Amino acid sequence: MSNVVNKLIFNCLVQYGNVAMPQVGSLEVVAESGSKNNQKGVRFTPQIKDSHIPVTDIIAEQGNLSDEAAAAIYNEWLAAARSNEGDLNIEGVGVLTIKGSVAIAEELNKALNGTTLPTAAALPQRKCKHLWLWICLAILVVGAAIWILTPCCCNSCKQEVAQEVVVAEEVAEPVVEKVVEQPKATPPAANKRYNVAVGVFSIKYNARACAKQDPLGIGAENYTITPFPSGLWVVIAYASDNLGEAERMRREYKKIQPDVWVYRRW
Repeated sequence: MSNVVNKLIFNCLVQYGNVAMPQVGSLEVVAESGSKNNQKGVRFTPQIKDSHIPVTDIIAEQGNLSDEAAAAIYNEWLAAARSNEGDLNIEGVGVLTIKGSVAIAEELNKALNGTTLPTAAALPQRKCKHLWLWICLAILVVGAAIWILTPCCCNSCKQEVAQEVVVAEEVAEPVVEKVVEQPKATPPAANKRYNVAVGVFSIKYNARACAKQDPLGIGAENYTITPFPSGLWVVIAYASDNLGEAERMRREYKKIQPDVWVYRRW
């Protein structure tokens, strides 16, 4: 089970850039100061931020466990990972010293910063790739120059058209533009029968991240995250007991994002 917890911490750092460890603190991926190649490292803070992912939540969601069972697994791992000197050895991630410094492992370093430089045998292939890059760049430059210079040949035509438009505006009636009404954001109510969903996820944190991204532009606070009976998490943008209203909102939201659908709760 210790290997599972180590892997979950590793995945959180690589995928989300942070992880919160109860009774310890938080690990966060940051850019190393003074690095010429934008190298990334891991920083430890004794405070746990609300935006950081508690590893106990991931254990509970991945294993479909209660919070108490997940906490027991985590505490068992923590006791085994901590040395007599107080350092925390996280396999695949690195060593968190008692002073708060982090020496990341080679496996995590490769995941964050890529593999080592290519060998000498691979250099001819890299030169070939660079040649193709220069050719493509030259084509783009020529195309951009043609695109920029072409409108200059039609300045006289543009002036004549502009004059005609000005004359027409003096006699034409004003044109009233139609304002397209955007769908009204309505916070989804609980326990409604028909729900307009924008995403379904196996991890609740990913569902929260989807709501924060606000894919429909209605405000992150206007989404509701609710569990499926199968254990998945669904992000709801609108809910109603009226199927016609739910379908109407689905059609409106589909203009913004195609991947929306209506599902019946019961």
